[in-house]
Amino acid sequence: MNELTSLYRHRQLIAALTARDLKARYRGSLLGFFWSLANPLLLLGVYTLVFTVFFPQHVVKGPYPLFLFAGILPWTFFSAAVLESTTSISSNAGLIKKVMFPAEALPLVVVSSHLVHFALAMPILLIATTAFAVAGKITMHATIALVPVLMILETLFVAGVAMTVASASVLFRDLRDIITNLMQLGFFVTPIIYLLDNITSRPLRALLRLNPMTPFIVSYQDILFFGHLPGISDSLLMVAYALASMALGFTVFERLRDVLAEAI
Repeated sequence: MNELTSLYRHRQLIAALTARDLKARYRGSLLGFFWSLANPLLLLGVYTLVFTVFFPQHVVKGPYPLFLFAGILPWTFFSAAVLESTTSISSNAGLIKKVMFPAEALPLVVVSSHLVHFALAMPILLIATTAFAVAGKITMHATIALVPVLMILETLFVAGVAMTVASASVLFRDLRDIITNLMQLGFFVTPIIYLLDNITSRPLRALLRLNPMTPFIVSYQDILFFGHLPGISDSLLMVAYALASMALGFTVFERLRDVLAEAI
């Protein structure tokens, strides 16, 4: 509770640093935040081309690009925020050495920045959903209104992971390279380009269920593409992962707080 109180007390500082990060990221850029959409849109284009033209498969009933985008956007938010958080502390050594500065605010600034990108990208997905609905290829459902709930739960989960890796990477410099490779593997062991129910092997399907991002991705697909509520098990797992991630993040930060300034 002390950590949450401290973060709430410094909420204006976190907001100011997030705004500074967004402005610095796109200063002098002609397209601005649209560059943040380049990676997911590129992935969307490549995988749509591969799986609908080169190797056509009946993965889902309905527009496959929409199914892909429903999974790519939340995955990009997670992977980009976690990867960038590995350097959030070491690149702000001057702030860390200030006595009253809350070090855990730095990875949260990274998460907040990428959350803004995620939030700005969601309307594109909603526009695409509307376009396919008007074309008669899908039916829009009221479950879309649950998107903010999923975004909140995922943000809590991502924030906890970001705090953990941000503090640990100060002591273990190789952690960023390890996480980079894990993210590449994680993309394919998360049901983004395929439907989890299409996995015929029950042991493999159960193994994929152990991936913490699986319930989040599946839930986005459920409410945005399939138009039904997430399963009870996925809902409980999302809440559990979010709470456990935040608890782990605060615990690791508290254990390493005294050595962060010396290790930088």
